[in-house]
Amino acid sequence: MPDLITLLKHAEVLGNFTDSQKERLVSMSLKRILKRGESLFWQGDLWPNVLLIVSGKLQSVIQSLDGKSYIVSAWEKGDEFWAHTLFDGGPMPSTLEAAQESVIYQWDGETVLGILFDNSEAVRALLGRQVRLIRKRRETISDLAFQPVTSRLAKLILEQVPASENSAQRDLTLDQIASMVASSPEVVCRTLYHLQREGFLRVTRASITLHDRAALERLVGAE
Repeated sequence: MPDLITLLKHAEVLGNFTDSQKERLVSMSLKRILKRGESLFWQGDLWPNVLLIVSGKLQSVIQSLDGKSYIVSAWEKGDEFWAHTLFDGGPMPSTLEAAQESVIYQWDGETVLGILFDNSEAVRALLGRQVRLIRKRRETISDLAFQPVTSRLAKLILEQVPASENSAQRDLTLDQIASMVASSPEVVCRTLYHLQREGFLRVTRASITLHDRAALERLVGAE
């Protein structure tokens, strides 16, 4: 596994720190190994920290009062996570949990901000990152409000299979897929069966194979 200095060089915001600033981060880092299903914090917690994902995958999950949950974001290897609490002092809007066994490095957020404010390029990178996330959230909200389940499911499937490939390993359960498209497992199962019957794809417990990517792209664009 690459050392932390090497990982920091490729980070979206932290990668803009100077060499001496990166060395300070290394000296203050806390390495953590999260088991699948383990939560780093819960919705409503105060959690003013910053983290960098070394391996695995994390997901942000919103829980409703009636017990339903929705996966709003997925965070993968190389991604940074800057907690909401760090910026406004308020509670976290979602739970952050490990979708699979993951290795992360964690820092006290206020300490990281103290270093960041001495680096204008890093400040600009952080602002750009936050704006990008806002735009992505807006797109997600628009999809949920205006797109049918079939379109949302087709979009998720396309995101799981790289454009250069026809298949990919399936690492999402039926429940997770349903949560990500704001539907029920039963509806997702019926929709997947329909898409398979139409010859667009094949989904097994282990893999996703696309037979007609263009048809799925048309479904995403359908009103």
